[in-house]
Amino acid sequence: MKKIRIILVSIVLILCSSFLFACTPAMERFSHLISELRDNVFVAENEKFSVSIITGAREEPFILNGFATGTKPFTLITIVPKNGGTDFYYSVVINGDTFEGKFVPHPFDVSLSAEVDVLSNDSVIQLTVIQGENREELTANSVLTEQMINSTKAIDIAYNRLKGSLEDFKQGGELQCEIFVRLIKNPIDNQGGYFWYVAFVGTNQTIFAVVIEPTTMTILAVRE
Repeated sequence: MKKIRIILVSIVLILCSSFLFACTPAMERFSHLISELRDNVFVAENEKFSVSIITGAREEPFILNGFATGTKPFTLITIVPKNGGTDFYYSVVINGDTFEGKFVPHPFDVSLSAEVDVLSNDSVIQLTVIQGENREELTANSVLTEQMINSTKAIDIAYNRLKGSLEDFKQGGELQCEIFVRLIKNPIDNQGGYFWYVAFVGTNQTIFAVVIEPTTMTILAVRE
């Protein structure tokens, strides 16, 4: 009788552990598999510049090979001068700290960019673009709204949709791949807006991915 009771208790503990794991957000369960997380996008525009600021974390060096090797935070600032020019500097406030430097021109584009090794937790980023004696103040606002899901919910939706296909990536019952979670401009049509793109990349370069509308949580495109 005692032996039966021990077996029953063991079974209950195993079931409870499995249930708790299943209820844990995919972002938490698979955080060690994430190679890139573009967590937020900020935009600003005036008569002189258009600005895009992407913040998140990614592996370095960035290699698409199915293996996640850890990430470091980043905030990438990109400007497009509407009147041309290449000799621009910046001063930006991120999480209350000020960072300064020079924008680097894109080799094949009219844009310039600069990167800071920090992930922004702000909803607004203050940016100053400097050229000689001229200083242009811009306020970049997050494209994420209260009605839009965040990256944690996006990866949950993606995993639940793709988990059948992701069985191909499992070894010893564990998921073996790298994961990309990106807030990107609308890739579906020319209606504007931002969508979540979540991709699981296997070591054989197979990619399973979804595009999610962030307000309705509708999956608009699937690759599997």
